[in-house]
Amino acid sequence: MFKKIAFAAPLAVLALSSSMAFAATEAKHSISIVAHVPSDDFYAVPVDSDLVNKDQDMSYNPGTDSMKTVDGHFDVLHTAGKVNARLEGVPKLIAGNKTIDLKVELNGKTLTTNSQEVVGEAESNVRYRAPFKISALGGKPDAGDYTGVVMLVVEPSV
Repeated sequence: MFKKIAFAAPLAVLALSSSMAFAATEAKHSISIVAHVPSDDFYAVPVDSDLVNKDQDMSYNPGTDSMKTVDGHFDVLHTAGKVNARLEGVPKLIAGNKTIDLKVELNGKTLTTNSQEVVGEAESNVRYRAPFKISALGGKPDAGDYTGVVMLVVEPSV
């Protein structure tokens, strides 16, 4: 009898403790982390990282009879000269065979695929906050679900 109790008691404890362990669940999370550290002599970073990390909504607003604009700012620095900018490709929103032409401005200058000065040498010698804007050209566009990408290149110039 003693053998049965001595053998059964540890089994009972083991059974109860293992069922308690399975009663609880765990929560796992994956957190993606990125970090960019700009150089001390040149950078062009958006003030709000959502400007380049999230989709920007330019939907048509019937109340104002216009498309929304994308507005933001870039902090720009170049201690050895001026700052130029250009676009890689013509900026458009596309829905099948329909398009909406876009105007892209950095520091008040309309950008094209040709590199041009957007911040002068004196201003870019210390951190300069340059306004950025994307707007639709033309009147009311045709109905549709449009998508597009604006490829902005900001580069140092001496």
